[in-house]
Amino acid sequence: MKSLRRISEQIKDSINQFMDAIDDNESLIKKTIDDMRIRINEAKEHVATAIGELNRLKYTYTEAVKTAQMWKNKVDSASQDQNPETENNAEKLQQHLQRVNELEQQIQNQETIVADLTSALKEFHQQFREASKRVETLSHQQKQAETREEFYKLLAEFDLPDENTAFQQAEQELKETEARAKMWEERNRTSPSQTEANEKKNKIDETLAALKSDILGSREND
Repeated sequence: MKSLRRISEQIKDSINQFMDAIDDNESLIKKTIDDMRIRINEAKEHVATAIGELNRLKYTYTEAVKTAQMWKNKVDSASQDQNPETENNAEKLQQHLQRVNELEQQIQNQETIVADLTSALKEFHQQFREASKRVETLSHQQKQAETREEFYKLLAEFDLPDENTAFQQAEQELKETEARAKMWEERNRTSPSQTEANEKKNKIDETLAALKSDILGSREND
């Protein structure tokens, strides 16, 4: 059985490497977290095996105590009856009592192992949770940074014309348009002097027409 503490130390090293190289690529993060998750499951199996061994020892111990008690009863009974088997039974009892003592020591050792493995597993699991939270935070910050990068990159790549030049061109176009509009406006507008001249011309035309009519009329009368 692997030592869970050794596994924990290996994971600590992996976490440190992972944190040092976090900027390299996302696959390293995923690989580290996946590896930690696998190791947690393996560590749980080791703890379960240790607990199973402890339960087996406790059961064996219980049976050994019963057997020792049985031989003790035989010794007590043989002693009262002065049975020649008393010495032999006493030897058997001593053997079983020694077995009971050995099992007690094994149980104590196994309980220590289970406690150490359980403690290491909890510590390991806490490391995994902290690493997972940090990965989640880094992932969130990475997405934020990527969004900002794409946003400002989009603006930077857009080729805006020079502001002053653009306004100058617009103002020049406006002046030219206004000049053309004024020209057409003046062409369609009749000035007061021209109107007066037209009126005079009309009056002259009317006078000449009247004079012509009088002359022609006088000739017809002659």
